Amino acid sequence: MAKARTHRKKKGMTLPLAAIAGFAPLTGVAITSFQQGGVQLLGNNMLSNLTGYDANTKTWAFSHMSKGLLPIVAGLLAHKFVGQKLGVNRMLANAGVPLLRL
Repeated sequence: MAKARTHRKKKGMTLPLAAIAGFAPLTGVAITSFQQGGVQLLGNNMLSNLTGYDANTKTWAFSHMSKGLLPIVAGLLAHKFVGQKLGVNRMLANAGVPLLRL
C-alpha cells in the first residue's frame, strides 16, 4: 500500500523576527534624520543607506550601507537559512510558540 501523505497545517499569521530585525537600524536612522533635518535629510540618508550613493558628495561607498541594505539582507538570509533550512521555525511551531518565527 502507498504511504499516506502528511500535511502540515499553517496555524495562521506569523512574524519573521530575523527579517523584521534587519530593518531596525534603518528605522533608527530614518527617525533621527527626520528629526534633525526633515524630509530632505531623510531622503538623502535613506538613499545613502540603501544604495551606498551619497547625493551630497556625489560619491559611492560600500560603508554607507552598513545601517541600511546590509542588515536587511543579513536578516533575510538568517530567516531563510536558520529559520527554514535548519528547521528552527518548525520546531517553534511544534512547541506551540504563537505568532513568532525566526
